[in-house]
Amino acid sequence: MSNLILYLQLFLLALIFGLVFTKALILFGNKYFSNQKENLTRFGGVAIIISFLLSIFLSSDLVFDSLKWGIIVSALVILFFGIYDDLKNVSWKKQLIGQILVVLIVIYAGLQVDYIANPLGGAEFRLDILNGQIFGFSFSVFGSLFILFWIVGLMNAMNWLDGLDGLSGGVGFIGAMTMFFLSISVLVNQPPLGILAIIFAGSILGFLVFNFSPAKIFMGTSGSMFLGFMLAVLAIFSGGKIATVFLVLGFPILDTVFVIISRIKNGNSPFQGDTSHFHYRLLDAGWSQKKVVLFIYSICLAFGFSALVFGSVGKVIAFFVLFSIMLGINYFLVLEKK
Repeated sequence: MSNLILYLQLFLLALIFGLVFTKALILFGNKYFSNQKENLTRFGGVAIIISFLLSIFLSSDLVFDSLKWGIIVSALVILFFGIYDDLKNVSWKKQLIGQILVVLIVIYAGLQVDYIANPLGGAEFRLDILNGQIFGFSFSVFGSLFILFWIVGLMNAMNWLDGLDGLSGGVGFIGAMTMFFLSISVLVNQPPLGILAIIFAGSILGFLVFNFSPAKIFMGTSGSMFLGFMLAVLAIFSGGKIATVFLVLGFPILDTVFVIISRIKNGNSPFQGDTSHFHYRLLDAGWSQKKVVLFIYSICLAFGFSALVFGSVGKVIAFFVLFSIMLGINYFLVLEKK
């Protein structure tokens, strides 16, 4: 019971910070940095990140080891790089360099993946079979490459999802709460992970109050990339429960894969923005913005719940169900276009 009270207190603390800082940014941003077309600020991610950092610093139950300091430094890099991107609109190549820097920081701080469990049983897939060393720092080559692709992939998936009011923030909140319930489960039982996840969730919700349609503020690059970064790192923190996050974020992840394939097939750059994402195509099919957002919420909630209650084989089945749903949506949208 005492732990639950602690989690509730930290959630409320982060929520209050999120509400206060987001409201302050709306007032400040609309006056000095507003989008001329819509009079909306794009610095909502600043409120999320600052609320998260302040809350974890105020948590006396959290021990700050090298890995947590790595998260803090990475969050600050995302914060300042995201602000710069929203002001200057940097190229995708520079964005990728910034994302790689963030990943290298947490790897240097101690984040590692030694193996990936086989969902069908049997021997796990070892990633620590080849080690390297740079300037006295030892690392697993395949493990580090996996971390790089995993974190960068989720950062971009959440960034590309941020196209409708409340969409990326709501999916991020669902993901954070799923990681919280996973952390306090008997299977994982990691209170430090629970503290990070519940603070993360509270920080997002404080922003989401003002971001849901009609939005008064956007999260911008710093916010969407921070959401992807934290969800990716929390998945590794939880003993490599990557399948859980993969199911919760299955919609944006598969959407990203489908969009990249579509762009390459059409001879376009996979990093060139367009309106081929599912949420934009559902809008074109006549769905309202709120209907699209709530529909994607429901998918993420359903598969987030399945990730918590199903075993390894159940998660594999759930993934194929999700994949089938995505194919069905795509088929529906193709017919609607005709």
